[in-house]
Amino acid sequence: MALDLAFKTFAAAAVAIGATFAMTGAQAVIVYSGVINLAIPNNNTGLYVNVLDGSTFSGPATFPTLGGPGANFDFNVFGSTAWTLFSPGTAGQSAPAVPTAAKGYVSVIPTGAASNLAFGTLIDGSSVFNTGSPSGSALTTGGPALFGFRFRNEGPSLASAADDTVHFGWARVILSDNMPGTLVDYAFESIPLTGIQAGVVPEPSTYALFGAGLAGLLAWSRRRRS
Repeated sequence: MALDLAFKTFAAAAVAIGATFAMTGAQAVIVYSGVINLAIPNNNTGLYVNVLDGSTFSGPATFPTLGGPGANFDFNVFGSTAWTLFSPGTAGQSAPAVPTAAKGYVSVIPTGAASNLAFGTLIDGSSVFNTGSPSGSALTTGGPALFGFRFRNEGPSLASAADDTVHFGWARVILSDNMPGTLVDYAFESIPLTGIQAGVVPEPSTYALFGAGLAGLLAWSRRRRS
């Protein structure tokens, strides 16, 4: 009976782990760039990033061109002496222009500087966004800094609601005035209008935990039958 109780306890734990795994799998829709450490030129072009296809543009022109790298960019960091973030509009974008509600950077107020977010800060529809060109002064720390942004998913038909959806993301940069910066990494939530936590990426250890729990349960079961 003690063995049966122990088995049931172990099985319940494994089921709980499995439920956690299933939940994580259902929510594991964060698309992560990995550590990329891309240079951000300190000029009026800076670095344009299209998070959907991973392409970037840093000149020599001021804006990316349609069909080229960085086209339909989702965020841009630039500045020759001080850093600024630029929201997409029409330049380098497929028509129609990016809607106001589908662009911008997390800020304290709609006209404020881009916020340097604490790790784990939720970026979602309740966040305040500056949809223009917010200052990057709060991000200019000389060390890693996180900012949040929202962007549109430019599908094949932007006239279709399914291909013109709003998503949320974050990026980590290292910026100092009067010198090139670095885009360390970024991530976004692939499900429209679903929030994402700044700096958070999927946790591989969850899958390892589930695998270990399941293997242990199977081994216990085999021993019980033998």
